Amino acid sequence: MDREDALQQFLKKHGWENAKRELLAHDASFRWYDRLTKNNTSCVLMNAPVPKENPAQFAFIDEILEAKGLKVPHIFARDMENGFLLLEDFGDNTFTRLIAAGDDEETLYRQAIDSLIQIQKQFTQNPGLKEYDFNLMYTEASLLPLWYIKYVLKKDLNDAVMKEYQTIWEELYHKITTVPNTLVLLDYHVDNLMITKDNKCGLLDFQDARFGPVTYDLVSLLEDARRVVREDIQEKMKTYFFQAFPSYHNNTAFEESYSLMAVQRHTKVIGIFVRLAVRDGKNRYLKFIPFVWSLLEKHLNHPLLARYKAWLDTYVPSEIRKVIPFETDEKEIK
Repeated sequence: MDREDALQQFLKKHGWENAKRELLAHDASFRWYDRLTKNNTSCVLMNAPVPKENPAQFAFIDEILEAKGLKVPHIFARDMENGFLLLEDFGDNTFTRLIAAGDDEETLYRQAIDSLIQIQKQFTQNPGLKEYDFNLMYTEASLLPLWYIKYVLKKDLNDAVMKEYQTIWEELYHKITTVPNTLVLLDYHVDNLMITKDNKCGLLDFQDARFGPVTYDLVSLLEDARRVVREDIQEKMKTYFFQAFPSYHNNTAFEESYSLMAVQRHTKVIGIFVRLAVRDGKNRYLKFIPFVWSLLEKHLNHPLLARYKAWLDTYVPSEIRKVIPFETDEKEIK
């Protein structure tokens, strides 16, 4: 049985075989989403091909968040063997679209912080997630030399240089992880947040969640790789966050973790955007690379980053960081 036949059987089993089906979204992963509509009702079909995707992990995270009162898509039906799920339809009001349409940006970011606070207060203990450990953090940081340096700058770094890189990140990891851990969604930003039909902050794209530093999702939200978050909003949202967690305010360990976590995330994202182009033919992310470099560079004068700054200045000089002399064939679904 091919994948489409399996999908039709799944839809028929759950009464959606005659529904109108239209592409809703196709993101940076191998997943895509269709909206199914019939009799003035709708749901979302997640099509997550196994083993490239792990729909069971999505379902696990979805259910533990839902049990704690977070607004995530309710799962109506599932076929884990093939990677099909029928999900609650949150509509079309992503924060990104609402901001573009003129909704008050500060109000939306405050709602995002409210949900982040709820998550961090609910998940002070590991609910059964993998740890955001050094192996993962370094693997992510390695995406910059393995993809950006290799394919954009056309350089292959030798073992000694990569060993130095690893040592730098070992030192940074110990500073990043001096703060408490919580459930970290890893892609917490306005593209993955929605105002739902019942006027709540809906969460999307959390299947890669880990148990890791409380600073990560705050960085992800306020130093968004694909849009400029105004400095005044960043500061107001940090202040609002600190009202819920006063022990983090003027806390050196938190401030250090925030800056280093930001650099780790931006380092990773630059590599991911090149990998998406080279490996998956998804070129639309390349245009964001100069902006992500600018986000990263804002933190490089931090004393704890002196060694990493020197490494970057040697192997990725500042004058060439924002040039992307690089194209691939466009193969993605529009």
